[in-house]
Amino acid sequence: MKAPSTRFALAPAMLLTLFLAACGAAAPPVAEQGFEEDFAQEFCRFGSMEGSTSKGYGCVDGVFRAWIDNDQEVYDFIAASAGERLGDVRLEADVRFVEGAEAGAYLLCRGSQESGSFYLFRLGADGHVEITDYLGGEEQIARLTVLDEGMLQPGWNRLRADCLGNQLSLYLNGQRVLEREMEGEALGPGDFALGAGGASEGLSDVYFDNLVVSTP
Repeated sequence: MKAPSTRFALAPAMLLTLFLAACGAAAPPVAEQGFEEDFAQEFCRFGSMEGSTSKGYGCVDGVFRAWIDNDQEVYDFIAASAGERLGDVRLEADVRFVEGAEAGAYLLCRGSQESGSFYLFRLGADGHVEITDYLGGEEQIARLTVLDEGMLQPGWNRLRADCLGNQLSLYLNGQRVLEREMEGEALGPGDFALGAGGASEGLSDVYFDNLVVSTP
């Protein structure tokens, strides 16, 4: 695996646009246990966003789909939250890139997504992976690397993100591909989310399935 690199905050025009599936005024209670979700039920835990010409998400045909037109919203991504609060958490999901040479699949955890402070894990269709933190809606410092050839499989891949205190780790198909130890105090319990986007152009369209949320 190639040596990781870092980058500093994005320019204002490239900052995140984040849409939430659940935005209640009162914070939900902290969850004590995890769950599994195959998106086959009529109820969609992450809700839906429809009617926009540039972005959307929702459960469809037994998977969760998130998409954003990065020709209209360059480098932005869309994320749908579950409306639950967790501290240390492990997120695992099958991910498939439907469209977009630069599309990214996102897992978000911890902190407050309403305030824009959280941890982000990204797997790119181009083989780039990233762990970064957002504070107040702005990207801080990202840890990046490029996957070795053949690690990213065509079709479905198993993506796992560990948010354990200050230690953040990203796994692809059972192999750890990136890790980062955060400095200072870790973000407190917060929601988690699935998302897509972050490309310079084109449609980023990503499917998620067989989600497992656990609290190690």
